[in-house]
Amino acid sequence: MGNLSQRFGFLNFPKGFVLLLKVKQERRRMIESANTGANIHQFSVDKTVKNLGSSFSGLTSLEAKKRLKKYGLNKILREQKKSALVFFLDQFKDPLLILLILAGVLSVSIGEMIEGIAMFAIVLLNAILGFVQEYRAEKAMEALQELTAPMALAIRDGEEQKVPASKLVPGDIILLDAGDIIPADSRLIELASLQVDEASLTGESLPVQKKISPANADAPIADQHNMAFMGTVVTYGKAKAFVARTGMQTEFGKISSSLQDTQKIQTPLQKKFDQLARHIGIAAVVLIFIVFVSGMLLGTLSLLEMLVFALALAVATVPVALPTIVTIGLSMGSKLLAKFNMLVKKLPAAESLGAATVICSDKTGTITQNQMSVTRAFFNGQTINIDAYSGFSVGGKVINPAGMEPFFRIAFLCNNAKENGNGAKKMVNGNPTDVALLAASKKAKFERSHFEPYFKFQAELPFDSDRKMMSVIYNNNQEGRTEAFVKGAPDFLLESCTRIYDHGTVRPLTEFDRKKIIGANQSFAENALRVIALAYREIPDNFVHKIRLVEKDLIFVGLAGIIDPPREGVKEAIARCHTAGISLMMITGDHETTARAIAKQIGLYKIGDMTLTGKEIERMPEKELVEVIDRVRVAARVLPVQKLKIVEALQKKGHVVSMTGDGINDAPALKKADIGITMGITGTDVSKEVADAILTDDNFNTIVNAIGEGRNVYDKVIKSAKYLLSCNTGEILVILLSILLQLPLPLIPLQILMINLLTDAIPALGLGFETAEDNIMERSPRRPDERPINGKRFISIIIMGIVMALGTLYLFNEYLEFGLHYARTVAFTTLVFIQMFAVMSSRSLTPSLKKLNPFTNLWLLGGVALSILLHLMVVYWAPMQSIFKTVSLQWNDWWKIIAVSSIGLVIMELSKVAIRFNRSGPKHAK
Repeated sequence: MGNLSQRFGFLNFPKGFVLLLKVKQERRRMIESANTGANIHQFSVDKTVKNLGSSFSGLTSLEAKKRLKKYGLNKILREQKKSALVFFLDQFKDPLLILLILAGVLSVSIGEMIEGIAMFAIVLLNAILGFVQEYRAEKAMEALQELTAPMALAIRDGEEQKVPASKLVPGDIILLDAGDIIPADSRLIELASLQVDEASLTGESLPVQKKISPANADAPIADQHNMAFMGTVVTYGKAKAFVARTGMQTEFGKISSSLQDTQKIQTPLQKKFDQLARHIGIAAVVLIFIVFVSGMLLGTLSLLEMLVFALALAVATVPVALPTIVTIGLSMGSKLLAKFNMLVKKLPAAESLGAATVICSDKTGTITQNQMSVTRAFFNGQTINIDAYSGFSVGGKVINPAGMEPFFRIAFLCNNAKENGNGAKKMVNGNPTDVALLAASKKAKFERSHFEPYFKFQAELPFDSDRKMMSVIYNNNQEGRTEAFVKGAPDFLLESCTRIYDHGTVRPLTEFDRKKIIGANQSFAENALRVIALAYREIPDNFVHKIRLVEKDLIFVGLAGIIDPPREGVKEAIARCHTAGISLMMITGDHETTARAIAKQIGLYKIGDMTLTGKEIERMPEKELVEVIDRVRVAARVLPVQKLKIVEALQKKGHVVSMTGDGINDAPALKKADIGITMGITGTDVSKEVADAILTDDNFNTIVNAIGEGRNVYDKVIKSAKYLLSCNTGEILVILLSILLQLPLPLIPLQILMINLLTDAIPALGLGFETAEDNIMERSPRRPDERPINGKRFISIIIMGIVMALGTLYLFNEYLEFGLHYARTVAFTTLVFIQMFAVMSSRSLTPSLKKLNPFTNLWLLGGVALSILLHLMVVYWAPMQSIFKTVSLQWNDWWKIIAVSSIGLVIMELSKVAIRFNRSGPKHAK
């Protein structure tokens, strides 16, 4: 016990207790200083670690949870979200509900107390339904935002882990790479040629070259060269850093008021339907005014009674639910797309996907599996086959790969793939090309132990899509010199080579050598192999490690041919695109011959199609590119800036373009495209920031499935709109015709409002759960300028409204001899049931027996059942009868009501045959 007391002084009370308090206070001070970032930039790396209370192996998960509780989420506080109560109270700002309240007040004032109270009850029910609809839409969007929340690569429990950026805490170690958006203010501790774009924070137009050394204590933000600030972008290189400040303590947090974006942005479809609702609302008000004036002139009701009636009719007939249904349709479609591995960040993308006429897709990882393996090598002037079972061979003769040490030295060292775990759990993580080269090196028995003792890493010049090369610089302690090892695209790398490694000697690279290398590259590419060239050079002492100096006068060593087979099902997905009238273009940085070979395999490229290279696109005049762009199926050796030219050319040709991309330089093309889609696995933070949607599985098949669902999203909104407008038209015409025919009014205001509640709010939402039409991917894309309610649909709506009105008035007139209340109950019931049949027909835009089966959409069936149940309560329950002025119907009345109501279904189905569902968009695909 004495020894323990000596080793742990705090066990000696009270001196030990005081020491324990001091330790806790010091620990608290350290952690608090971490989040305030108390001049963290002025400290050395070792002192930074101490001040942050962390270690070079990162935090433990337990410690990270403790700090998260203390400091909260790493988020910039935005405008306070609306509470449920505010959402509910907002419903009473609706002008039409205010009109209904006024109608209730007027009813009470003329002595209709029960009717007035019932109107107030309907106001409350409408507010509750509106609240449920809007609140669900808001929550659906919040859930989608959580799904698309950015991730960060951190070291916790001594291992690299992807964690939500919002859960980073001071003391975490994060890894940064080109294209990453920096998730928190961080102190850099290791870096390789790191450059950061800080324009959004400092206004500096050029990327800043970062260093590790301490900065002056009073250095302004722009001069804190060892710091990486939240929201800025890594444009080049990579780094390791300690998180120093999170959330509102970051530099961006301090100026967060300037970053607020509280304005709600409507989608194009929402704007179209808002405009449509306004136009219909104006038309409805004019018709209701006519009803009001006609009723007054013909003495149908007193002035106050007619005013109450007109107000109720206005509320019931204006399709105020349309914009809400559009929002819900888009948000529900977005949630469904998430299940298909497509995260939609911006609601317009859910709509735009259905209108896509061309898909421009990356090859690697999207069309192909991104699971590469080296199957051929060109070394010492000969082609070497590499097989998983038979090993290395030349012309069928097995060879010993020991003599390929220079080849695999570059393949192993110029490589960022890493091995994690042990034994059966050992995994290799990294870029698929790097993983393939590492696996080939191990196959040749060149393990880490072969190189690690003799080569010490100095610097890295990371790959970028413009120069298409990557270099690493090592001290070769075995031979006492510094060397640069380079890998990259053969045609780019070969331009920088002046010498060649040939059977142990280095000699000048001749024109004959160049032709032989180009021939081998062509041969590999024709066999659908991706080709990587390998080279090296000696670096003089005190040499400045800059790309233009390092990557010249290289010694060519060899070529690696890597196979990346097409994904399963991609050929079938491309065939579906052709059937759906969607064109395709494969865009890749690979060699033209390799890209074309893959395109032929998957049915993307056939006789008469064109292949363009990046250089050809760059040289081609804009007008000429626009003329030929429809024939281009493969774009090879393409730089990101040329992707932008492709998008612009396609859009000038009238296409709606879906473009995929994953790199930081793809951002302009993704932003310009109608639907920018980035990769969830390989995509950089910058590409995820500007894209409309994220492909979580990087799979081309998912894009095609998402387009089908995007078309269904649009269809469902059209179905709901067509149904609502047909019903509202029918309700107005019933009243208008009855006045013009000098019949008694077939409905009282409360019945009109109840019809609106039963038929508009509940069943119309059920249409949002419809599955896609069977032929949804067998028709041409819709035109982007197509009106949701075009001429043909408008005619269909008017026909249906007339049928509703005539059927209702026919039975009303038939039953007048049994008394006005009886006749009104029959008219009320007929109008409700005509609309129930209409909603079943509205499930499809084309004749479809499948869609007439009510059990294929249980949500709609439930909505119809609820509406009918509520209606039966109004007709048969005595307390409701006294409010709604209804009487109990006889069973034989129902046969007539059902017979007349079903005519609506027949008319709607016949109108589908007469006015065929027709997409006017051109068939762009071949």
